[in-house]
Amino acid sequence: MNALTTNLTAFFREQHHFDILASHLRSKPAGTSWRVWCNAASTGEEPYSIVMTALEALGANPSFKLMASDIDSRVLATAAAGIYRLENLKGLSAERQQRFFLKGKASNAGMARAKPELQRLIEFLSVNLIRDDWPFREPFDVVFCRNVMIYFDAPTQRRVLERIHRVMKPGGMLFVGHAENFSESRDLFTLRGKTVYERR
Repeated sequence: MNALTTNLTAFFREQHHFDILASHLRSKPAGTSWRVWCNAASTGEEPYSIVMTALEALGANPSFKLMASDIDSRVLATAAAGIYRLENLKGLSAERQQRFFLKGKASNAGMARAKPELQRLIEFLSVNLIRDDWPFREPFDVVFCRNVMIYFDAPTQRRVLERIHRVMKPGGMLFVGHAENFSESRDLFTLRGKTVYERR
C-alpha cells in the first residue's frame, strides 16, 4: 500500500485555506473546543500548518485537537517525528521558523524539528478512507480532505463524502483540493468559498 500512495505536500500549501481556517477559529467564543481531522497527513507538512494556524489564531494552549491520518505508515512515522530539512521550511517566514521549530546543531545541522507545542496538539493514526471502520467517536468541527478524492471514481467519492458528513458537526467546514468539486453532493455540503464547503 505504501508503494501506491502519492505524497506531494508542502507547508501552507493553498494558503487561502489557512486564512479561512484562521478566520473560522477566531469567529467562535474564546475557549471553544475544536476537533479537526486532516485525513491525508502525508509527511506532516499539512497537519503542522493546521496547528500553527490554530496557535496563531487562538493563542497558547488552545482547546484544539487534530487527528492526522494517512494510509501510508511510512509517511505517518515521518510526520510523527516532525523532523525536516531546513530547505523544506523555506516556505515558512523566519518568524514561524523561529517560533515553531528547533534548528539542529552539530551532526543535526541542516535539519529542524517541530516544537513540542505543535506535536502535543496532534494525534497521528492510520485510516483507510474507503473502508468503513473509521475509529472516530466524536464529531469534527473541521475536516481537511485535500487532493485525495481525485484518485477515487465517482461512486467511491460519494461513499467517502457520506462518511465524512457523518463524522462532522452540522455547520462544520470541509477543505478540499483545488482540482476537486463536489457540486453533485449538494445534499451533504454547501460551497462556501474557493474549495471550501459547509456540512449541511
